Amino acid sequence: MIYLYILLIILIIYISLKFSWWRKNICYSYPRVLMYHMISEHLSKKKSKFNRLRVKPKEFEKQLIWLKNNNFTSYTLSELSNLSEVPFKAVVLTFDDGYEDNFINAFKLLQKYNFKATIYIVLNRFDQDWATDKDLDKASNELNSEKMLDNEQIETMLKSGLIEIGSHTLDHVNLPSLSNEQKIEQIKESKEKIEHIFSIKCNSFAYPFGFFDKDSVKIVEEVAYSNATTTVNGVFDKSKYSNFEIPRIMISGRQGLFSFILKMKKGRNR
Repeated sequence: MIYLYILLIILIIYISLKFSWWRKNICYSYPRVLMYHMISEHLSKKKSKFNRLRVKPKEFEKQLIWLKNNNFTSYTLSELSNLSEVPFKAVVLTFDDGYEDNFINAFKLLQKYNFKATIYIVLNRFDQDWATDKDLDKASNELNSEKMLDNEQIETMLKSGLIEIGSHTLDHVNLPSLSNEQKIEQIKESKEKIEHIFSIKCNSFAYPFGFFDKDSVKIVEEVAYSNATTTVNGVFDKSKYSNFEIPRIMISGRQGLFSFILKMKKGRNR
């Protein structure tokens, strides 16, 4: 019997650490900015290190239904950052990198439930060497083999009025590791190219890997973006964070709806 009690205690500790259900709920007056990458089926475990970046379409739809049923209103990042007063239960869906499944799988669900999103694209995403495994500091064959959004697909999404396109630099670089001149090139030129290709104003920026420093933030502001997102874990509390260091809640493909609901209520990854 004692072994059963020990096993039960271990299970309770594991669940508490994994889901952090015991944390205090954060008021919905603080916007939730959610971070996604791919909306796609998982690869086999033997072939993938990055299934956490792949939210299955059925799970994504469950999340949208929950948001809709619980009266959340979606905004693009530009819309949210420009609001003088943020409404109750505001949510922003963001997608990093620019994977083709954002169009094939995510976009039709966003249309179905009338949700907006901001998609950050890497300009040189077709080079097959843009994606780096930050843990190993080398190119990721798995991510570089993924199909990426083409310009026609982006144009279609822009015409819907639901999608904002933001910059994720030219080459998905580690900004703090670059010289000031290189930072300016990656941040400024990516904005200019997006604006030229799609005839839009590019207001939103996401720091690759979530890596940023004071110089990067300064350049993003100086070249006239209106906002920038990080991978800092939390809600967007304007008394703590500027429009150029907006925190996000990462939505993992390895977790289900229960975890998603907890993240929304607790206002953090875990």
